[in-house]
Amino acid sequence: MSPRFRSAPPRAQSTVQFPPGYAAGAHGGSTTPDERQWALTAYVGQFLLWVLPPLYIYLTKRRRSRYALHHARQALNLALTTGIVFAIAVALSQFVQGFLWVAMGWVTLSLAVIVWSATKVNQGSWHRIPKIVAWPFLK
Repeated sequence: MSPRFRSAPPRAQSTVQFPPGYAAGAHGGSTTPDERQWALTAYVGQFLLWVLPPLYIYLTKRRRSRYALHHARQALNLALTTGIVFAIAVALSQFVQGFLWVAMGWVTLSLAVIVWSATKVNQGSWHRIPKIVAWPFLK
């Protein structure tokens, strides 16, 4: 058997678990501080500009960083879900006052998820926001 047809030695198992179809970072290595910063901006930017920061990052970084793309999608889904639930709850509060509390509760829950996601992103985590909080509009 010639040397060029030998099989490669087995790789060591990684202890980091990534979602199916994703490797760490844009090039298969660990995430860079720049990728983590863009992903963090996708979440934290929602405090001021609602859907614009995740949308900007989704459109501009999707070919450069799978990590930033993943978290921009998550943040955009969360922002869209929050907007839809808030609009429906405020519209229904015109008829039943209790729905105003639903709107405020949902916004509070979304803010808590944003803070939790921002801390996970800063650690380089590939976490997913539960689908009950962020409906998967973008996959």
